[in-house]
Amino acid sequence: MAVGCFGSFVGGATHGGQDSKEREEVSPVRGLAVGEPSTVWRNVNHPVLPNRLRDLAWMAAHEILPARAVMHSRGMSATPTCPRPGCGAPESVRHLLWECGAAEDLWATAGSLQFLCLPAGEVLNAQLVLYGVSQTKITSKDFAQLWLALNAVKDAIWTSRNLLVGKRMQIPPVAALQMAAATMKNRLCAHTDEGAGATRNKGPGGGGLASRGKDT
Repeated sequence: MAVGCFGSFVGGATHGGQDSKEREEVSPVRGLAVGEPSTVWRNVNHPVLPNRLRDLAWMAAHEILPARAVMHSRGMSATPTCPRPGCGAPESVRHLLWECGAAEDLWATAGSLQFLCLPAGEVLNAQLVLYGVSQTKITSKDFAQLWLALNAVKDAIWTSRNLLVGKRMQIPPVAALQMAAATMKNRLCAHTDEGAGATRNKGPGGGGLASRGKDT
């Protein structure tokens, strides 16, 4: 079943009460042009993402998601090699989420037929998937939809990888995409509940809590 998207989360994210664009120093992101790191850190804190996906986006941008190559460089893994059967490449964050054959299969399976927000497979690239950076102009509404879908799929890749390492469970692409769809559905339900709660708490004219009548 195809997963629809919602577009009520728009606008830039804030950091410490200050818009990301106003921060004087922006940490660089390897491989990105000058100015693009500001976009990356704004995307990491995008309000469309629940906390779990914000954490994932933050670790991916910093390249500190605990993949084997990352852990091996810190003396915390015996091998840097990707755990996927037949792969054999160092498991960097980029490899895990984009370059590995398992990730390629998942991104090829995901698309507009599975997730209405995602463009065709040939339009996806590493900068868009990993950082939300695109050379094509995207409206705030469309980007919110796209960014949630991309991070839900990345979360499914990471979760399926951990199930392989921890429990030796092979998760097929279809099942991983079902996990991503469930993540998006949960976010949609949470957003709907938040909106309903805000509506109930608005008083006449849309301002503040509704006043109570006299107790009888």
